[in-house]
Amino acid sequence: NQWRAALAEWQAAGKRVVLWGGGSKGVAFLTTLGQSIDDIAYAVDINPIKHGTFMAGTGQEIVAPEFLREYRPDVVVIMNPVYRAEVTADLSALGLSPQIETL
Repeated sequence: NQWRAALAEWQAAGKRVVLWGGGSKGVAFLTTLGQSIDDIAYAVDINPIKHGTFMAGTGQEIVAPEFLREYRPDVVVIMNPVYRAEVTADLSALGLSPQIETL
């Protein structure tokens, strides 16, 4: 319920939300919470093999971190909290400072 409320609040405010992590945790998060590409358009993954592919079941495009320079998300939801410091540093190196949330 906490995630549903947060996502609804961000969406109502017109915030751009992306996931960081294009694997099974991301798929489970999106499908469990009923998120579509209208709600969250992109998932970020550092694995170049995943770039240009799409999340199973929900259809978000998986993009490289560099894509975020142009997209400029307001909120980044990190699927694995172990990577919070690394992702925060990557975002900072891209000149971005979005709100960061972790599962």
